[in-house]
Amino acid sequence: MGFVADGAAPGATSRRRRVFMRSLYVHRVRLVVALVATLLISVGTARGLVYDTEVVNDGNPIVLEFWTPYYQDVFQSWIDDYQAVHPNVTIRLQHQPWGDYWARLPVALQSDRGPDIFGIHIGWAAQLAPLAAAYPFADEDLEADYTLTESNKDGEATKWFNLAIIHGGVFYDRDAWAEAGYGPEDEPETLEELMAIAHDLTVRENGRMTRAGFCFQGLFRDMIIDLNYQNGQWNFDETGTRALIDTDGVRESLAFMLNDVLGPEGTCDALIADTNWAGMAQGRIAMAYAWNWVGGWLDDNSNVDWGWFPMPAPEGAPALGRNNVENTFSVSARSSEAKQAVAFDFIEFVLSSDERVLRYVLQAGGVPTKRSLLDDTSVLANPIVARSIAEGIVDRTVYPGAMPVAYEAAYDRLRDAVTLEGTDVDTALAQAQDVADRRLAGSGFVAIERSYAGADAFR
Repeated sequence: MGFVADGAAPGATSRRRRVFMRSLYVHRVRLVVALVATLLISVGTARGLVYDTEVVNDGNPIVLEFWTPYYQDVFQSWIDDYQAVHPNVTIRLQHQPWGDYWARLPVALQSDRGPDIFGIHIGWAAQLAPLAAAYPFADEDLEADYTLTESNKDGEATKWFNLAIIHGGVFYDRDAWAEAGYGPEDEPETLEELMAIAHDLTVRENGRMTRAGFCFQGLFRDMIIDLNYQNGQWNFDETGTRALIDTDGVRESLAFMLNDVLGPEGTCDALIADTNWAGMAQGRIAMAYAWNWVGGWLDDNSNVDWGWFPMPAPEGAPALGRNNVENTFSVSARSSEAKQAVAFDFIEFVLSSDERVLRYVLQAGGVPTKRSLLDDTSVLANPIVARSIAEGIVDRTVYPGAMPVAYEAAYDRLRDAVTLEGTDVDTALAQAQDVADRRLAGSGFVAIERSYAGADAFR
């Protein structure tokens, strides 16, 4: 059943809340449209990127290699468009499995066997930046068209490009909710409300969990980082170079995850599914913490009728969690001058086009960084993105910077220690802190989380 206020007739609170939420949503959408219009006017005098290249490489044939571990269909569509305009150019796209890609790419980029253009991810940005060539475009042109352009830089040089902003939230199976007597008007606003619903959705048969009510499978480190921010706990120290893992704040976040979610009377079993998205697709998870892109994945790989809401937070929480950016491409510093010129021409061809960038944004399921797409009807057709824009969720989440995989390895160690190996929490946190200290040392990473607008409310 849903939450009913004391003294209210069943359903009365739900109806009032539904009307209120609908009116609030409409008001916010109108406000955002007005803000977008103002923003577009304010940058209207800047030139931005304008693609007007008629001939590349003097019309001579040239072949470029493009490697990626993701979104190959979008990238191939860009290549097809570009080659139609410049038939003397051949761009060969090679898709590789995620794990293999990140093992092979750094080695290949230091040899003559690497790609000329390569897909990048924020977790590997710091490691791969020395191997990438600087974008030749003027900062003011990029800033005229895009937000968060500083997040694309290694020092003063732009070396990759972010086209969408994503964040965590909760996906739920509408059919499972309906069976338990819940509707969209019953969205939880606190962790207590979330877990009450999760317990109602959890199914056990003969002492074995057959459907989890709420899980974070495959996203342990993302969940704990979000909880840390909700609790006002920074994830890095004041210098931005040392991770804060062995702290009371992290213990608080971990206690919720281990006791409330994974505990004996919890709402998830560690063996229910490898990932939240796979578990939802199989009908084994009713609610799942996950990033925006999971909506598209569920559409493509299941028949789940899903809904979504922001991750509930304690009253007065300084942030809902963190946000991250979806990167696109970098150019190899070892490629010849001719190949680099064509590669950057291809990148300008993409970045200057609303229609091409839109393909990527829709695939990523994030809020576009390209200003002209913020009010695009296709973008707003995604319920997560529409709500994120309407409710200003990006502004209520922390961008910590390009957190390297070295940092993620520390939370992977913590996850394995407490969920698989039975290590006590104090020992596990000390081990994870040691991994972070060793792996981050000399990485060059400096967190920028304390530039968050709500930083004053943190501990």
